[in-house]
Amino acid sequence: MKSFAKVLTLVVAMVGFVSAGASAGGSLKLTKPDGEVVTVSMDKLMEMPAVEFYTSTPWTNGVQKFQGVSFDLLLETYGLDADMVRVAALNDYSVIVPTNVLRNDGAILAYHLNDAEMSVREKGPFWVVFPYDRDVRFQTDTYWAYSVWQVKSVDAKN
Repeated sequence: MKSFAKVLTLVVAMVGFVSAGASAGGSLKLTKPDGEVVTVSMDKLMEMPAVEFYTSTPWTNGVQKFQGVSFDLLLETYGLDADMVRVAALNDYSVIVPTNVLRNDGAILAYHLNDAEMSVREKGPFWVVFPYDRDVRFQTDTYWAYSVWQVKSVDAKN
């Protein structure tokens, strides 16, 4: 009976761990050029004016609806005034992206995919998305590399 209780406890603990890791929500860490760190909740991001568009991606099937905050607004609102930012993912993948690319090419920090929050398994809670179908230059290795999913931070100090 003791070993059954131990196994049951282990199973319950593992289920809790797996489901906690797959849930969306959370927050985004923003680092200003002076090193000041601001943490922004999902709710706070969702209060900002949203941008949405439909596009296909190499990582999804067919055309999808993305909704989020434009990088132009995000960078402006939180004082991320720099020529480049480092966007980092939960798995510690990161890439340095010119801010003029994010601002001028219609990139959004997506928090909804097809009107639903994205779990970590679905590339959430945040994903850098460009309107890939709008211009063939967005369908290149450079833009694919900029398209970080499971975003945890944007660092203007990088």
